[in-house]
Amino acid sequence: MTYFCSIFRKMASPTKTALLFIRHRVKARSRFDLHSPFMYKIYKEIIRNRTPSKELWFIENLRARLRKDPGYIKMSDLGSGGEEIPFCRRLVSIRQVVRKSSISAAYGELLFRFSRMLEPEITLELGTSLGMSTAYLAMGNPSGQVITLEGCEETAEAARKNFQHLGLSNIRQVTGSFDEVLPHLLPGFGKIDLVFIDGNHRKKPVMNYFTQCLQHFHEDSVLIIDDIHWSGEMEEAWKEIRLHPSVTITIDLFRMGLVFFSKALSKENFIIRF
Repeated sequence: MTYFCSIFRKMASPTKTALLFIRHRVKARSRFDLHSPFMYKIYKEIIRNRTPSKELWFIENLRARLRKDPGYIKMSDLGSGGEEIPFCRRLVSIRQVVRKSSISAAYGELLFRFSRMLEPEITLELGTSLGMSTAYLAMGNPSGQVITLEGCEETAEAARKNFQHLGLSNIRQVTGSFDEVLPHLLPGFGKIDLVFIDGNHRKKPVMNYFTQCLQHFHEDSVLIIDDIHWSGEMEEAWKEIRLHPSVTITIDLFRMGLVFFSKALSKENFIIRF
């Protein structure tokens, strides 16, 4: 029996999403408005950098292959639905997952460039899915380790096969509920250089993950949060994170939010077209 959880999701309506996107475009700054040397560097080398890399070809080749994959996954959805539906199982085609849920090439390249620039020793990802975003992070810095968490065992297994296909050996997979796994996992890390949150679209869990990771961040750490305008709850979480005393610079790219912690930077939120 197939269970469809989408009807329970608190996702913003298409009309509201379109209005939010228009608002974002109107408020967005251009490179001529970026007077901070730090922001200009991020804009030039990360946000607007379109320099091709051979590694990206391998990931996009995998994406094309998965779009034709006839297989299905019995997916356990632990985080997208409403709180009253904490666990759902549904049979979903791999083609559907990669087309509707996997990170786009543009945002994947953004993760790749961040990983390449920061050269993080430890990268933590909450939400593996089929492993597309994980691959971008891992290929960006082959000498670092990417620890990726996934709640669904079958999805994690599909991702593992994709990592093998790409020949990636610097990825450590952890399967289980983030709420149960993360508190036991974080103490073993010490400091974390890069964190990507893309596994639960509710305010309370996102804020919990942020708070737990916060004590492991250092001044050069970067936090990336996906789908910051996905719902009213995610917008509330994004606002609270922006205003947190430990946070200095934040960048709103509409889909993703970038968070920096360096005390040498003045506190400010930038809305940038991507």
